[in-house]
Amino acid sequence: MLLAESISDYIKEKKEPSLLTEFRSNAEKLLSSAQFPDSSLESWRKISLSNFKISEYTKVCPDSSVTFSGSAEVSKLQDLSPEKLSQVLKKAEPALSFYSKEWFPLFVFSRFTHAFYIKLKEGESSLPEIKIESKEGNIILPFLIVEAPSEAKSNFLERWESPSQKDLLLMSGVTILLTPANGDFQYSTIENLGDSTFHFRATYGVQEKDSKFHASIASWGGYKGKNFYDTNVAGKGCWTRYVGLSPLKAREFQDTEIRILHSESHAQSSILYRTVVREKAHHVFTGNLHIPSHCKDVGAIQINNNLLLDRTARAESIPKLEVFADSVKCEHGATVGEIDEEQLFYLASRGIGADEARKMIVEGFLNEIVREFPSESVREELSSMIESRMLGN
Repeated sequence: MLLAESISDYIKEKKEPSLLTEFRSNAEKLLSSAQFPDSSLESWRKISLSNFKISEYTKVCPDSSVTFSGSAEVSKLQDLSPEKLSQVLKKAEPALSFYSKEWFPLFVFSRFTHAFYIKLKEGESSLPEIKIESKEGNIILPFLIVEAPSEAKSNFLERWESPSQKDLLLMSGVTILLTPANGDFQYSTIENLGDSTFHFRATYGVQEKDSKFHASIASWGGYKGKNFYDTNVAGKGCWTRYVGLSPLKAREFQDTEIRILHSESHAQSSILYRTVVREKAHHVFTGNLHIPSHCKDVGAIQINNNLLLDRTARAESIPKLEVFADSVKCEHGATVGEIDEEQLFYLASRGIGADEARKMIVEGFLNEIVREFPSESVREELSSMIESRMLGN
């Protein structure tokens, strides 16, 4: 029923409020005219989906596949009052418009299997966390709307996990992140996926006046995946930062695209993304900074660094600057290379063995990203993962 030509029967089974049904239907109309991703689309030209058959994914993961910790206010969209649901869905409309031609986000908007509104609290002592797992099924399509408090700092962690198994899985979701005026929101996401998982995500953020938004991304594993991280800097005086790391191995393929749209003046944004790839893994990074002609006093920078541990590994960097304004300062940089033999020679001259030297170089390369995650326990988890994935057998 999930993949029926008409979504009407599926919606009837959900017994959802009419407002939610209408939202799904609007997304379904856009989906019907959206092009399924292939190499003719700029954002999808690096990833082949020739062996992806959407009809194979029909068994929905149960409600228990999504769990929460921390004291954020969490509500299923279908359980919100009509007035509150109307307010929340109105906040989701810009994302629906932004992805009006993107097949996978529209697929989630029209057929989401788990949908939540999450209101973060001021002064949360522990890190609020949502965990999305693929279990007892082969498809999960979460739709999350996360709203940070104004005039306060807040944190949120989103985890995605799946097992390695014989049969393929599909995990695809949309997360909307709302940073109100004068808010200070630090968002973190960790993907730890099995080698049989197709994964497609879209994360859309909106920043209002004088707000700060910081995103920390760690993503590894999976079979094939494409992730969009988009932020609309909609207010003046905003500060935006993305940092991320992807340590890939075996035959893992991952395509990461970060896009920052500056809609107002007097703002600063930065992107720093680093990957380490070994064996036959392949990572593609695209960074896009868009500054229209009416914006003034905007500073933006994007850096992507890639470290290859084997000659068979691949990393591609595609920096883009769409700058139509005059009084702005923009920079970009990208590097792809192997471990420097001079570094190994220097460390060897100090009595450090080859394996320990490689460990020090890899950890030093990624630690600048790890340090920007907000939790000590998460930083330790990432450090342990990097050592086992990149330096283990």
